[in-house]
Amino acid sequence: MKTMKKILFFLVCAALLASCKQPQPEVPLQPEPGTYLGKVSVEYEGSSFDTDGIYVQFSPAEDGKTASIEIRKIKFVPKMPVTIDVTIPDVVLAVGEDQIFLSCDNVIPLAMGGEYPRYKVSGLTGTVKGDELKFSLKFGDSPTAYTGTLQH
Repeated sequence: MKTMKKILFFLVCAALLASCKQPQPEVPLQPEPGTYLGKVSVEYEGSSFDTDGIYVQFSPAEDGKTASIEIRKIKFVPKMPVTIDVTIPDVVLAVGEDQIFLSCDNVIPLAMGGEYPRYKVSGLTGTVKGDELKFSLKFGDSPTAYTGTLQH
């Protein structure tokens, strides 16, 4: 009788353990560096100036709290004689459930080896979601937006 009770006890315990599923720990979303290819739109003199084929390098800091965004070989307006690389430093990152939120305000961009306070970045908001990077901001008084896809 004692043997039957022991067997029954072990069977009940085994059934209980089998029915208990261990929750899988959620791996938090981590900002990853990446190069995106997409389109920049700049409002200039009352019109929208769109440029396709623009690469943007997204570079999060090691702590995952900030990032820099480098817009490569951009000509913001038709009158610009050359293309330049522009870096927006100190972009604040906030990790959501399925996307990373970008923001910064009153940040001086970098280009051609120096700071460009005349084109201070204001109101930057955006997201990294899946393979897509989107952001909008003002460079000085010029509203600017970017949408790009991660290049693998």
